Amino acid sequence: MSTNSPTIFAEELANELDKIPEQYWSNLLQIIRLFRESVTPESESHSQDPAIIEAIEDLGLVHAMLEVKDEKPLSLQEALAEMERE
Repeated sequence: MSTNSPTIFAEELANELDKIPEQYWSNLLQIIRLFRESVTPESESHSQDPAIIEAIEDLGLVHAMLEVKDEKPLSLQEALAEMERE
């Protein structure tokens, strides 16, 4: 990524945003806000902010959901058999 100018950076950022499904935009906004707060001097006072903690937890849930989105659901018998093998 070549971000030598604000214009190029904005274009590259817009290109990346276009690739993200709209359903995840609110999570991305939370990530961006969390990042901004983490790089500002007053971020230390927000480290235990419940909203930030919730945003981080939500992000983890989104990542977990993305990891399994293409998996085929198991029947009860298949799930029990898999648990017994482990």
